[in-house]
Amino acid sequence: MEFYHLTSLTNLKRENFPKTSTQLIRNMQNSLDLEVSPILSVQFVNKVVCDNINSCEKMSQQNLKFIFVFLIFVLKKVELMNLNSLIQKANIYYQQPLQNGTRLEFPLDMIEDLKVKTDIKVIIHGFTGNRFHTSIRPLGQAYMAQGVDNVFLVDWRDAAKLDYYTSRKAVGDVGKHLGQLLEKFFEKHQIILSEVHVIGHSLGAHIAGNIGRYFNGSLGRVTGLDPALPLFLPYSPDSLHPSAAVFVDVIHTDYPVFGDITPRGTVDFYPNFGHTPQRGCEGVDIVTASKLIVDAYSCSHNRAVLLYAESIGLPNNFPSMPCTLKAIKMRMSSKCVGPTPGVTVDEIGDSVVYMGEYVSKSSSGIYYLSTYGTPPFGIGMYTPQHG
Repeated sequence: MEFYHLTSLTNLKRENFPKTSTQLIRNMQNSLDLEVSPILSVQFVNKVVCDNINSCEKMSQQNLKFIFVFLIFVLKKVELMNLNSLIQKANIYYQQPLQNGTRLEFPLDMIEDLKVKTDIKVIIHGFTGNRFHTSIRPLGQAYMAQGVDNVFLVDWRDAAKLDYYTSRKAVGDVGKHLGQLLEKFFEKHQIILSEVHVIGHSLGAHIAGNIGRYFNGSLGRVTGLDPALPLFLPYSPDSLHPSAAVFVDVIHTDYPVFGDITPRGTVDFYPNFGHTPQRGCEGVDIVTASKLIVDAYSCSHNRAVLLYAESIGLPNNFPSMPCTLKAIKMRMSSKCVGPTPGVTVDEIGDSVVYMGEYVSKSSSGIYYLSTYGTPPFGIGMYTPQHG
């Protein structure tokens, strides 16, 4: 397997890339009118390569488990922009509930009266996203379906739609800027920090960590949904850490592609060992270069969001068992035997912790669980047996 990771490209020149990846880059540059950055990452799994997008698609039809091509690209006008000015455009929007079941949206600084000042939910999108992006939409919808009044959506699209290197570089400053906005809002409406729950996906998970850092770890909770892996090290100062809040829970679903396997929370959950492909994503996770340019997300990377959203309406649907990081990395199920299809929670015992919105705040450590490949994904008490 040939693997070039973003963190190991300092001295890697373009001519050292496999010929097939160079052809893909050239095809994309010509067809999409992009300037391709020298910083690139290309991964071919199972020693399979393809000369062009059409052959990749043909391979996918032959049940190729996974082909991933990750390119960091720059639109020609991006280099003329000032990153700080783009960061300052990031804003937070309140989804005000109405009696007819609809919602009105207001920027944070336009909210004059907040009737309910508890259970504050702040949701943050990731790379290339915005507050309407399909990668985080299920979270807001799930909360609203349960009657949660205080749902706030972050939109940092202007800094998120740049090349990945620059968007990743902005994570710390975006978190600081959002922290400043929230601080003014909390003071104005006398909101207690312990009532605040910040949830982020991908790069948004690291931004959530930086918001928590801005408040010196005093927020009640930070949730990281498959924190981004590329260009992050386990101890990167601007990454998500357990100290980001009083309680930090993390769900890992897409290692070693977009998602990190590093434990970053008070408690870390690894559905299906946190690896790609997640169940039900085996065929969908074949990402061609053309698709990556459009949305930059894989099925497994988004699965963390869907699992968490499901838990909002089904509190005990993701029973999980203690495990070790070594067993997770090696996918050694014998070392962390947890609830699986056909095994009831009663048969597992008192060591079960339920992943998701209603996770016990007294839980800590590393947990493994199995899921189904189609909704409902959980194998807990609310899920009918899949065929």
